Amino acid sequence: MDIIVIFVFAVVSTGLVKGTCPSTCSCVDDSSGSKIYCNSKYLGRIPALPNDTYYLELGFNNITEIDIQFCKEMPQLQYLYLHYNEISVIEPFTFVDLPNLHYLYLHYNEISVIEPFTFVDLPNLRYLYLHNNEISVIEPFTFVDHPNLRFL
Repeated sequence: MDIIVIFVFAVVSTGLVKGTCPSTCSCVDDSSGSKIYCNSKYLGRIPALPNDTYYLELGFNNITEIDIQFCKEMPQLQYLYLHYNEISVIEPFTFVDLPNLHYLYLHYNEISVIEPFTFVDLPNLRYLYLHNNEISVIEPFTFVDHPNLRFL
């Protein structure tokens, strides 16, 4: 019985259960939800996070991709910092489940092509940072219907 309790505690404390703060990150809960700080943690992927996360810093890591499932599980996300990582490809419709996203920081990655519909259905997106990537192609229909976009 003690082994089971220890195992459950270990799983929860490492952030493997959805809804918990990863042990490598700093987390703050407030009336809006969770603010997660995972900068400079040598992360190779986006960890499991609380579903009420509205502010997420993942800059200065080794993240290579953005899992579409991650976005489906973060409907309240407003601020997403993924700058200074190793992201080279963003799949179309990756951010479609983030209607509340206001700020998206993707600068200083290795993105070379922006596919059609990559940034679709982001009605509240105000700031999109893409500078200092290796962008050589921006496909048609990449930026469709962004009434609030103020900075690109």
